[in-house]
Amino acid sequence: MDEYYLLKRGEEDEIAPVSLLPGPGPMRAITSELGWKVFRALAEPACPMDLSRKLGVHEQKVYYYIRKFRKAGLIREMGSEQRHGATARFFRLKASGLAMLAVPGDFRKIRMHSPLSAVSLEPFVMAGELNSVIVVGSPDPHGPWKARASDACCAIDLALFIGAFTNGRGVPNYKLDIEMRESDLRKNLILVGGPTVNMITSRINESLPICIKTGPETYIFSSLSGKSYKSDDTGMINLAGNPWNPESRILVMAGKRFQGTRATVLACIKHMDGILKGNRHSPGTKSKVARGFDMDGDGIIDEAEFLE
Repeated sequence: MDEYYLLKRGEEDEIAPVSLLPGPGPMRAITSELGWKVFRALAEPACPMDLSRKLGVHEQKVYYYIRKFRKAGLIREMGSEQRHGATARFFRLKASGLAMLAVPGDFRKIRMHSPLSAVSLEPFVMAGELNSVIVVGSPDPHGPWKARASDACCAIDLALFIGAFTNGRGVPNYKLDIEMRESDLRKNLILVGGPTVNMITSRINESLPICIKTGPETYIFSSLSGKSYKSDDTGMINLAGNPWNPESRILVMAGKRFQGTRATVLACIKHMDGILKGNRHSPGTKSKVARGFDMDGDGIIDEAEFLE
């Protein structure tokens, strides 16, 4: 199972995700020099064909270790693609490290007090590292509406939350919508902001199960229920495949106004399990309408609920 452990390095403590092994059995697969090379190479998603070329060994040798790692539960399949009439399957380590406990209980374990687990955040977070790009709207006038993004600050709360599951070393972790290039679009994407302020959201907005309609009147529209939501404190959440890359995912959080975007971010932080359960009108579709509430009366939205 994947856990988080406190590692002591000099005078600093670090939290690292590791797979806790029940005994030495799974370690046998990585004790050879080649096995260790294949294992470390799987820190990033890779298929046996690519690994054989990278390591300069026969592909069947790589397959041998892939089978061993899968049987030991050390790796997971990340996806596949068609190559030359065959299916290339991609694999990655389940965690960035391995651990065995010689004396049960003789360790300092850090439990993450959160409604989310690291698995719930996959593939946006993998093996303790951010595996996605957070995209926010530019604060300068841009796009057809010449709008300034004012809800990008909502991403700060989201980033702080995600940071609890990562090592926090990769910077920068975000891009402005105007900085995105075609190669960036193929990655796992977290989009914050609606179609008038985030040009990447704008490119896919109309194709989403729940979208933001713009025009003389702006409102949230759900094609799943046929309902429209016009309150400023409502927003849309869509978790779906990336239209620019079938191997990647995309998470869109956007409101009609700032309050609505804040509501969607809070919903993702506090109620991701509800998002993963899908929409009640279409359980297989992970799209929701969220509404924010000011529970303590200070004028700031601090809680959210799903309207569908």
